[in-house]
Amino acid sequence: MAVNTWKIDSKHALQFRSVNGQFKFKLTTYFTVLVSLAFLSFLLLSARQVYAGTGVEPPPATPELIEQLRKGGFVIYFRHATTELTGVAEGAEDLTKCETQRQLSDAGRELAATIGKAIHVMNIPIGKVWSSPFCRCKETAHLIFGRFEIDKTLYFALNVSDEERKRQAEAMRRMLATAPPAGTNTVIVSHSANLREATGIWPKPEGTAYIFKPGASNSNGNSSEAVAKILPNEWSQFASRF
Repeated sequence: MAVNTWKIDSKHALQFRSVNGQFKFKLTTYFTVLVSLAFLSFLLLSARQVYAGTGVEPPPATPELIEQLRKGGFVIYFRHATTELTGVAEGAEDLTKCETQRQLSDAGRELAATIGKAIHVMNIPIGKVWSSPFCRCKETAHLIFGRFEIDKTLYFALNVSDEERKRQAEAMRRMLATAPPAGTNTVIVSHSANLREATGIWPKPEGTAYIFKPGASNSNGNSSEAVAKILPNEWSQFASRF
């Protein structure tokens, strides 16, 4: 009984013969390798573009972006300000006792206060301010904005189960995609891992902010896009223009 056959010939070409022997073709190994590499590149590109914010850093903020922030319509994600390098092991914290948690350093407190002054000087309108229940996030939010509301889905993502981490990431994507009331910006103060789980972006250093535009189109329907990154010391630089 005739069967389809494949073989490698002496010239390193891949040959195919159909069942009836009437259809043949061959590919050189070089061409095969090129096709394989092209396919692999396609897979990698597709994986990076699952949604806007797939680990690709957005561009640095510009004066034009600051002017847009002054009109509202964005979600600003802050990683908490600089913390002490020492403290209890992650996962051993008691949320009711700040002394059991990694806390802001004196430099972190000064940094957060400086950012708050810069935002005030630039008259950037702030609506809701959501914070992780961890003290380092709550203190950051308080020092920058003077107020906050706790959202439990912002709990440190590395200290939860895989199932809960996925739920947190979905909740985060919804928050980033929710447009704030007209003329305001929504703020989220949380951890590095939470943003990475939701968007693939790892916010570094501590105190860094990412600006998201709700409603921006992307490849899988998630309606938000990371449009800019603002380093901690850049807020004062922008404010000096006012």
